[in-house]
Amino acid sequence: MKLESKVVVITGGEGPLGRAVSTKFLAEGANLVIGWFAPEEWEEAKGLIADYKGKFVDMRVDATKEEQVEELMKKAKDKFGSIDILLPMAGHLYAGTMVWETDTAVFDQLIEVNLRSAFLCSKHAIRFMMEKGQGRIVFFPARFAVEPKPRFGTYAISKAGLITLVLALREELKDTDITVNAVMPDAMDTWRTRKMPNAQPDKWVKTSEVAELVCSLCSDECNIVSGSILKVFGKL
Repeated sequence: MKLESKVVVITGGEGPLGRAVSTKFLAEGANLVIGWFAPEEWEEAKGLIADYKGKFVDMRVDATKEEQVEELMKKAKDKFGSIDILLPMAGHLYAGTMVWETDTAVFDQLIEVNLRSAFLCSKHAIRFMMEKGQGRIVFFPARFAVEPKPRFGTYAISKAGLITLVLALREELKDTDITVNAVMPDAMDTWRTRKMPNAQPDKWVKTSEVAELVCSLCSDECNIVSGSILKVFGKL
């Protein structure tokens, strides 16, 4: 198995991609520490991985709060001994207003959830990775970050910061064995997106396909790739 005994920390584990990634990584032999925020969605997500009892622990986390993020990383260290892989997937989609019409509180929330959370996760996970001398980090910006559309501008701004975070960390960590990359999806085929007007699931990438890519990117065989932004746009 590609990830036998690797210790993986995930935030946003209750979401569609979080579920697919958790299932894939557990099937590949990893040990997971899963941060989640929405209780009802987590109960559903947990049911999908019930067969892997003992291979994962979970914790309710507001990933915008530094003390909670720090506690999550410490939980990984205490339970499994270290952190090998970090996958910060907590995020919030927003659309509906032009940039100049957007309430400042909405802008602040998007920056907090989409960017600050990833910064905090990397800040506290890297410390454990440095102790071990190796690690993998994958961030998840959105296509809007490089191709903004009207009424998605504020969301695009909050996601664009993740690209800079990848590039900055790559430079800071290039003399180590810690790699930092990004997987950038467009719309994914989920129970949420299928409710959208003019849904095009035949053109969308599947969460299981994204999970497969993330798994490969985090394997030992992919240690020469760092600072890359991998576009996963399906047929769009």
